[in-house]
Amino acid sequence: MALMDTLLNAATQALSGGNAQGQGSMVEMAMELVQQQGGLGNLIGRLQQGGLGDALNSWISTEQDNVPVSGSEVQNALGSDVIAQIAQKFGFDNQQVSELLAKVLPMLVDNATPNGTAQDADGFGLDDLASMVLKNFLK
Repeated sequence: MALMDTLLNAATQALSGGNAQGQGSMVEMAMELVQQQGGLGNLIGRLQQGGLGDALNSWISTEQDNVPVSGSEVQNALGSDVIAQIAQKFGFDNQQVSELLAKVLPMLVDNATPNGTAQDADGFGLDDLASMVLKNFLK
């Protein structure tokens, strides 16, 4: 687990560049969300049940662009309690967390489903997220 923590910290520090509102914060929040939900597959299920099915289909698909979502749509899909937990942990308000997650979730799901199927995300955990960050977001 120490190697995992080191990789995650290195990735998020490289992304944040000292900017608390930057990509680093988004990635850290996404990692926290994936962990809270027990993996990306579970997170996708929760978002789908929360009414973001059409957007999720575009994020997963290899044949269309990612449909953007608003912070309020993310908060409605995940629930205020989930957003509040992340907000408290990172020192942001709920709206900021929702908006940041609305920006990073489409990229996260898109990159985690390279074959255009949600089954690609089953078992996708923090180690996969760290690897994806290092490969795709640090270019």
